[in-house]
Amino acid sequence: MQLKDVIYRRKSFRNYSKEHLSPQTLLKIENFIENSRPLFPCTRFSWNIVGADKVKNVQPWRAPHNIVMFADTSTESLVNIGFVFQQTELYIQSLGLGSCWLGMGKLDSDGSEKSSNMKQVMMLAFGEYENDCFRKNEAEFKRRTLAEISDIEDTRLECARLAPSAVNSQPWYFAHDGEIIHVYCVEKYLRKIVLGNMNKIDIGIALAHIYMENKETFEFFVKEKHPDVKGYYYIGSFKI
Repeated sequence: MQLKDVIYRRKSFRNYSKEHLSPQTLLKIENFIENSRPLFPCTRFSWNIVGADKVKNVQPWRAPHNIVMFADTSTESLVNIGFVFQQTELYIQSLGLGSCWLGMGKLDSDGSEKSSNMKQVMMLAFGEYENDCFRKNEAEFKRRTLAEISDIEDTRLECARLAPSAVNSQPWYFAHDGEIIHVYCVEKYLRKIVLGNMNKIDIGIALAHIYMENKETFEFFVKEKHPDVKGYYYIGSFKI
């Protein structure tokens, strides 16, 4: 599958073989990450691939490989993490492998893998999957409608509508201003406490889907003046 085609068939896999991937496959994934486009180029982040033995996971399943991501906790850094590593997730699944964002995963170590002045903010589990399969079509996604996530039912945003998010919270909202589209993140007190940082990563994930569908024309920027949307806060704007 091509990367943008994965958007419409991907899923979060939770059943994995214990077999490790070949060094050649891991190198392909590492090279892809190194060459992925960032959304906020000035933000710093780092990452490392570790085995299941290095990860504490409250879920009853394990994956043989895990990408551990480090960044500061600014909004820009977290959105950027989602943007870069959702490109990676699409690439991993384009290889016929399974993957799943792992918000509750923690390193089972003394933190020596952590980069200075950055915190572990997310993991992405991946490997050969078992007893599972990709989605057949868009009908198998359980998502809100375009009318619920945008002021206009813009079919170009279908790729963002299908994006994964923490506990399927779908925190994004899109507002149109001529050829410019503004993107916002939901602001709810209880959700902010529990899912705040994860939802910022989710916005980057949705924007990665839009980028992959519009690689030649996608242009992202931040505007000082933008419309207010009740219940949401502004992240940035883009053209496609």
